[in-house]
Amino acid sequence: MKLKRAVALLMAFVMCFSLAACASGGDVKKAKEGYHLVTDGMDRTTEVPDNAQHVAAMNGPTFEMCLCLGAADRVVLTKAPQTSNYPAALLVYPKVAKIEGFNNVNPSAIVNIEDYLQRGIDLVLYYNNEEEVKKFENVGIAAVVPILSTSDISDLDYCLNMSIDDYKARSAKSMRITAEALGGTALDRFAKWEEYTNNILDLLYERTKDLKDEDLRTVYWGNTWGENILSSYYITNRAYEIRLAGGKVLGPTTGGNFPEINEEQLYEWDPDIILVDNHGNSPDLVKKHVMTNEKYANLSAVKNEDVYRIPAGVFFLDKGSTTALMTLWLATIIQPDLFSDISMVEELQKYYSQFYDYELSTEDAQHILDGWYYSSGEANE
Repeated sequence: MKLKRAVALLMAFVMCFSLAACASGGDVKKAKEGYHLVTDGMDRTTEVPDNAQHVAAMNGPTFEMCLCLGAADRVVLTKAPQTSNYPAALLVYPKVAKIEGFNNVNPSAIVNIEDYLQRGIDLVLYYNNEEEVKKFENVGIAAVVPILSTSDISDLDYCLNMSIDDYKARSAKSMRITAEALGGTALDRFAKWEEYTNNILDLLYERTKDLKDEDLRTVYWGNTWGENILSSYYITNRAYEIRLAGGKVLGPTTGGNFPEINEEQLYEWDPDIILVDNHGNSPDLVKKHVMTNEKYANLSAVKNEDVYRIPAGVFFLDKGSTTALMTLWLATIIQPDLFSDISMVEELQKYYSQFYDYELSTEDAQHILDGWYYSSGEANE
C-alpha cells in the first residue's frame, strides 16, 4: 500500500513538473533540418536557414553589421541610401553599389511582402514593428529584429548607474543577434569584434569612472533632419556613452523618440559641446547653420568652436558595430587631456583592417571623422 502510494506521488510529481516545464518554456522548440533557432530583440524565437544566401538588411546599420561579420556578399537587398550615399562603404565594398536598394524603408513603413517573395529572400533583418514582421512570418521568410541601441531604457538614473558589464552586454546585443542569424563564420568574427569592443569600453571606463561631477563637460546631441538642431533625442538615448566619455548629457525628458526643444532651453543649458547628428546632409551643414547662425552665436559651444558632426563611415559611426569607436571619438573631444594618447585616425585604420578587411588611408580616415557622406545624387556628379 505504501509502495503504491509512493509510486502515485512520484508520478504526480513528475506530471506536475512536466506541466510546469511546459508552462515555463521547458518544451524546448527544435529547428527543422537545415535551420537553427534565433531569439531576437523582440524576444521572438525564429527558425533561420543555416546558410541564408539572400539576405535583406533593411533596418539602419544592418548592412554595415553584415559587412563587419563577413557576410556582405550574402546581402541582396538593403536601404537605398546604403548603396550610394556612404563613400566609405563604396570604398571598402564597391559591390554595395550593385545591391538593390529600397527607398522609404523605416520603422513605420508598410511592407509589400511580394517585393521580398519575388526576390527569393530567405532572411530579413528588420525593424521592431510587430505587425510588419508578422507578414514575413506568415509566408515563411525568416525575419530577425536586432535591437540597435540602449534607447529602450527610460529611467535616467538606471541608465547612468548600470554596470560596465551590463552595458557591454546591451551594446553587443544587436551584433550578437545578427551573427547568430547569419551563422557560420559570422559567429567567429563576432567573438573577435566583441573582444575588441570590450577592450575599448574598459579603457574608457577606467579613465573616466572617478571623474567628479564638476569635471564632466556638458553635451547636447541635436538630432537634425536638415538644419534644425533643436530636434533631439530622449535623454537616456546616449546618456551612458556620453558619461563613459567623460561628459554629462543634456536633453529632453519628455516628447517621444525625437523631441523638440526651443532656443530658450538650449541657452539655459548652454552646453560645453554640441553634437549634430544630421542624418546624412552635407558635412558643411554644421558650420553653415550652427557656427554662422546669429541666433546661436552666444552659445558657449559655438563661441569655443566645440560643435561637431557625428562621423560617418560605412554607416554613421554611432550605430551598428562602431558605437564603441564613436564613444572613444567622443572621449577625445570631451576629455582631450585624458585621451591625448589616442589617435582616432589610427584607431579607424585598425578597425577597418581587422573588421572590414580594408587598409584605410590617413586621408580617408580623416574624411570619416569629418562626416563623409554623399547627399542625394552627389555620388554620381
